[in-house]
Amino acid sequence: MNFFKQAVPVWLKGLQREIHCTCGLYTAITCRQGEQIRLAAVTAGFYRVFVNGNFIHYGPARCAHGFYRVDEMDLTPFLSNGLNHVAIEAVHYNINSFYCLCQPPFLQVEITELQNQTILAATSASGGFVSFRLNERVQKVQRYSFQRGIGECYRLGPTCYAWRTGNFEDGQKAVLEQTQEKQLVERRIPHNTYPMVFPRFVIARGAVQTDQKPVSYKKDRSLTQIGEKLRGFQEDELEVHISDEVQEMAFTNKTPCNLPYDGRTRLESGTYETLRLPGEKTGFICADIQCLRDGVLYLMVDETLTHEDVDPLRMECLNVIKITMKKGCCPFQSFEAYGFQYLKAVCVSGEFIVRNIHVKELVCPLPLSFDYTGNNADLAKIYAAAKESFRQNTSDQFMDCPTRERAGWLCDSFFIARSEREFTGGNRIEKNFLENFLLPDHFDNIPAGMLPMCYPADHFDGVFIPNWAMWFVIELRDYQERTGDTEFVKRFHKRIYDLLGYFLPFENEFGLLENLKSWVFVEWSKANELVQNVNYPSNMLYAAMLKCAGELFDDKALSDKSARIVRTIRERSFDGKFFVDNEVRRNGILITTGERTETCQYYAFFFGIAAPETYPDLWKRLVQEFGPHRREKGRYPEIYPSNAFIGNYLRLDILNRYGLYPQVLEEIEGYFLYMADKTGTLWENTTDYASCNHGFASYVACLIHHATEASKYNLL
Repeated sequence: MNFFKQAVPVWLKGLQREIHCTCGLYTAITCRQGEQIRLAAVTAGFYRVFVNGNFIHYGPARCAHGFYRVDEMDLTPFLSNGLNHVAIEAVHYNINSFYCLCQPPFLQVEITELQNQTILAATSASGGFVSFRLNERVQKVQRYSFQRGIGECYRLGPTCYAWRTGNFEDGQKAVLEQTQEKQLVERRIPHNTYPMVFPRFVIARGAVQTDQKPVSYKKDRSLTQIGEKLRGFQEDELEVHISDEVQEMAFTNKTPCNLPYDGRTRLESGTYETLRLPGEKTGFICADIQCLRDGVLYLMVDETLTHEDVDPLRMECLNVIKITMKKGCCPFQSFEAYGFQYLKAVCVSGEFIVRNIHVKELVCPLPLSFDYTGNNADLAKIYAAAKESFRQNTSDQFMDCPTRERAGWLCDSFFIARSEREFTGGNRIEKNFLENFLLPDHFDNIPAGMLPMCYPADHFDGVFIPNWAMWFVIELRDYQERTGDTEFVKRFHKRIYDLLGYFLPFENEFGLLENLKSWVFVEWSKANELVQNVNYPSNMLYAAMLKCAGELFDDKALSDKSARIVRTIRERSFDGKFFVDNEVRRNGILITTGERTETCQYYAFFFGIAAPETYPDLWKRLVQEFGPHRREKGRYPEIYPSNAFIGNYLRLDILNRYGLYPQVLEEIEGYFLYMADKTGTLWENTTDYASCNHGFASYVACLIHHATEASKYNLL
């Protein structure tokens, strides 16, 4: 596919290896009425486009190692007759993360008048755009998190963005150099539209003191483990140390309030104000900042309040933007997207008036068409929270959360894919997600045949989750069933059989997987402590993977092998009352541990190891005596409880599968209503300790929809 006629990939000369570098491109174009203007753009990092000083686009959609998705957009609606200014900013981190890839930087852009196919501007080493190395974003800043790129810190003034509209001096210009040609692929999904959300209330005001040094500083691994396996800036390299600065602030004289946000926040030196959005939202933090006296402003955010205050370092994230500003006015928009419900604006020096604080949402670009059809207000609230969780975790691909990671995790994707079908009627985002695992000829840093646990990502530490690779095959089978896209699935034949080959050496004398390597993951509960030597949830998953692969590629040998493993699991794992999680080797003999988790039982029923008719007593116990209120009622304390991810979801899916629709709906209220009430989204765990907005959690909407409609039908 030919996306460019003249443009070539370029970057700032001599800065191919630079960590955290920002490049700017500018051109002026003259438009006449009736002309249609197309912009094509692609980069290895992230970029945003401004027309006549106004933000219009952020991209690209992420892709696999060595491949880059091209954005093609119609600029015409944003242009006026006559002279127009087009500016592109690209940030490249050049570090490994779960969020974007560590690949050589480049930027390739072309602007075309379509009727006459006239190239108005195209990147090249010799011209086409005026280029800049942009320095208002401070370069040597700590990572945002272990999983994401570099945090945001700015030095702003009233003219720092003047170059976007053609006001610059020759001394600001930089030189570009051409880079290697790239393998380009289509975006396939629509562009984002960036709806705006404003705070609803001012909830607190108070004072702040700085230089209040704590007894000890919180320093998470994203700061302390910088090296070859986790790239970034060492502590002694940092130009600013934002996390330390935040911990040296003492907030006093807090005045709780519940005032409507009127669009204006005035902050003198040593004061702060906390705002609340109408629920958790994800996007770019925007404001019109007027600096009355040179000073420093911090914007701190979080999903929830900790001890009735915003903790921008919760979850080991740097949820704070530092802005040092000269007197004057400046429009501000964060480059990165943040997920939050609360924003705390803190002035430590100078004086500011901050107007029109809002979020430009970076959310699913596809229209979401379905809504709850029942008459239960609580279920409607949970359904809306599920939809919001999906919306905020699908801006360009499936993500686990829009905060700490923004990563494309397998297993999570199995559930989000079903939600995509629920909300959009198709699986366009999923196709991109799956294709990313197909495009590279191999994956570095993990064993041959294995798939990355999340992708696009760089796992320089060599960590992978073998279980998640198995979920990939199950999702692929699900994808074929949903879409009928058999030709696409056939392209995965080698990748899947290579994966099957990886697992063969781990099969023991019973055909069971034993002593799997790296991070063996069942779920966030006690079940994750029982994963060796022979872990039965993992083997239940293995049997299901073999069955799905057999169906996908018409391979009877794989189907027969799956059936044998199922029989072995039934014989060895079931103790007469429950399925036991694992067996360990003692003197060369496998011996049961007797350890049993709630989640292991759900794996058994979800993957067809058990069914109500084959294990009626266990089924009756699970249906009648387990669920969201089991622990508080003291039932089966010896059976370790499930967490949200993924045990509780497996349970609800199973109850739904076997037609217990009223119970499904009742338990959904028990599991999720308090989440929907608190953040308007659904969480990673049963508590708000970790992410309060997880993409997989949107699957609840599918369960609500199916159970509600089935209940209506049954009533007829």
